[in-house]
Amino acid sequence: MVTGADPAVARWRSARAARKQAAARLAEAEVDAGLRQGLSRSVRLTLAVVAVLAVLVAGVTVWQATARERSYSDADLIDAATSRVELLLTADADDTDRARQILAGATGDFHDQFAQSAQAYTEFVQEQGSNGRARIDGAGLVGRSGDVGVVLIAAAVAVKGAAGEGEKRRQLRLRVVVEPEDGRLKLSGVAFLP
Repeated sequence: MVTGADPAVARWRSARAARKQAAARLAEAEVDAGLRQGLSRSVRLTLAVVAVLAVLVAGVTVWQATARERSYSDADLIDAATSRVELLLTADADDTDRARQILAGATGDFHDQFAQSAQAYTEFVQEQGSNGRARIDGAGLVGRSGDVGVVLIAAAVAVKGAAGEGEKRRQLRLRVVVEPEDGRLKLSGVAFLP
């Protein structure tokens, strides 16, 4: 479900209205000029048809440009968000490369914030000997602008400590922002919700 007006659609509608007004004024001016010059009715009709066709071609061009702005579907945004969050929430003391994998799927503010604590994250997981499994219980797209999407995710994390501690389960809700970078959808914002 898309919330609010999509800026690309608003721009397209505004451009379409401007083109219609311009075409109407052009057709009117051509007809008036033709009447003053004594052009035949068929010439005036041809000029009006050419003006209408020009407006249609301009409209199709704008529509195609707007369609190109959305190269990812809603399902693509949700799939990218869930896979990135699952990687983020799954802890594995034996996987020393996990922080790098998380950073590879991150961009923007989230990348910068996680990059500052990636080493501490890796050391903590290894020190604790923790292994955790994340399970995504549900996800939904709550808004998008072009190829940037906001996704709400409900997840459960089960963590086992190395010292034979019992498994601890925790339910989480997250609001994440997904956007394209270098041809891939990446996390650019993560917020844990109460």
